[in-house]
Amino acid sequence: MPDKRWPLWVPLSARIVVAGGLGTVWEIGHWGPILSIFLIPLVFFGRGKWDRYEVALAYYLAGSHGLILGSASFFGPGHVPLGIALWLASSALLAAGWAFADRPWKVIAVLLIDALPPLGLFDWLSPLANAGVVFPALGVFGLLAWLLLIYVTLHGLSTYWDQHALSASLDIIPVLLIASLAANMATSSETRPAGWMGMDLHLGPITRNVMADMARNQEWISQTQDKAGHHTVVLLPETLLTWWAGNAAEVQSAVPQGQKWLVGASVPVGPALLADGIEEVRGGVVDGKGKPGYLLFVSPFPVPVSMWHPWYQGYGYVRADGVGYEAGWWEPARKVDGMRAWASICYDQLLPWVWMEGVVQHPQVVLLTNNEWWAKGTRIPEIQRATAWAWVRLSGAPVVEAENA
Repeated sequence: MPDKRWPLWVPLSARIVVAGGLGTVWEIGHWGPILSIFLIPLVFFGRGKWDRYEVALAYYLAGSHGLILGSASFFGPGHVPLGIALWLASSALLAAGWAFADRPWKVIAVLLIDALPPLGLFDWLSPLANAGVVFPALGVFGLLAWLLLIYVTLHGLSTYWDQHALSASLDIIPVLLIASLAANMATSSETRPAGWMGMDLHLGPITRNVMADMARNQEWISQTQDKAGHHTVVLLPETLLTWWAGNAAEVQSAVPQGQKWLVGASVPVGPALLADGIEEVRGGVVDGKGKPGYLLFVSPFPVPVSMWHPWYQGYGYVRADGVGYEAGWWEPARKVDGMRAWASICYDQLLPWVWMEGVVQHPQVVLLTNNEWWAKGTRIPEIQRATAWAWVRLSGAPVVEAENA
């Protein structure tokens, strides 16, 4: 019986280098989700558990090294050791399951185990994103078709000496490839809905200076009023302000009649606890409870450690490192201006399980709202954009995006 492993002349070191390259290309345009599928055969045909583990570890270490500088940017230069610890620990945990992925069904299991909580809370770089490349606009069916394609391909390659198994695989693979070709040919570039727009700002984070933050609010409000024009729905970036009553009233008074602003805000929901959400504010309208806004979306999972940290109590409402953020866990689609909208808020855009929540709900428009300032000096925003591109492509919905650099 032929050996299904890589030929002996392909050294482990070469496959580690290739896997590291696959992790690195997530920082370059859309190449990460496009090429991530090749991690699977690199691992699957390994010569043992350690072989498979080392190849997978190289992939995750190479792709997530931005955590080191990202932690320093967010918490301060003294937190580089924390960034290193997060980088090493997350990579080691995500690679662990791949050590056992020596059967097609185990590969599928590892992909899903890594994608779902608890490992899914930090599962960057998931090859599942490739489903949006291969089966665009097919939603849940596209994801299932992709998993089936992986299974039958690996099954056929690993049992090629078994003519019956090979024949069964060859019967299915062409059908899936034809479906992929048809889906790609039928997929067009979706434009955002008429009357919708996203605002890109360059404000940086909220500060500890009350007067400076008041001026900051006036700056983004003024910019939005100038650019919103005739648009009916305006999306604004994540955590532009804390949704205190005074800030909320200021925003509500600034929204023109007949216009809706979807404002990224830190919304107080309990003692030393915020929600990373999106408030819908309508021009000239105050809701029935006398509040100048409606909490439309809440992030299923804000950035772990820096925002979501239920293991210790926060101590204020000024900065993310002084307060805890709740996890919403499930993000329902909502009607906005007559359309079913679904939002992916910043860190959520990296997580397959959150994207799967959106895909199963078939939204008519996807809202992407981000903060980029905390990732200064890293390529994390590029990885985030690539991941969002692939999953939005799978959903087939048009996109409205807003970010704060």
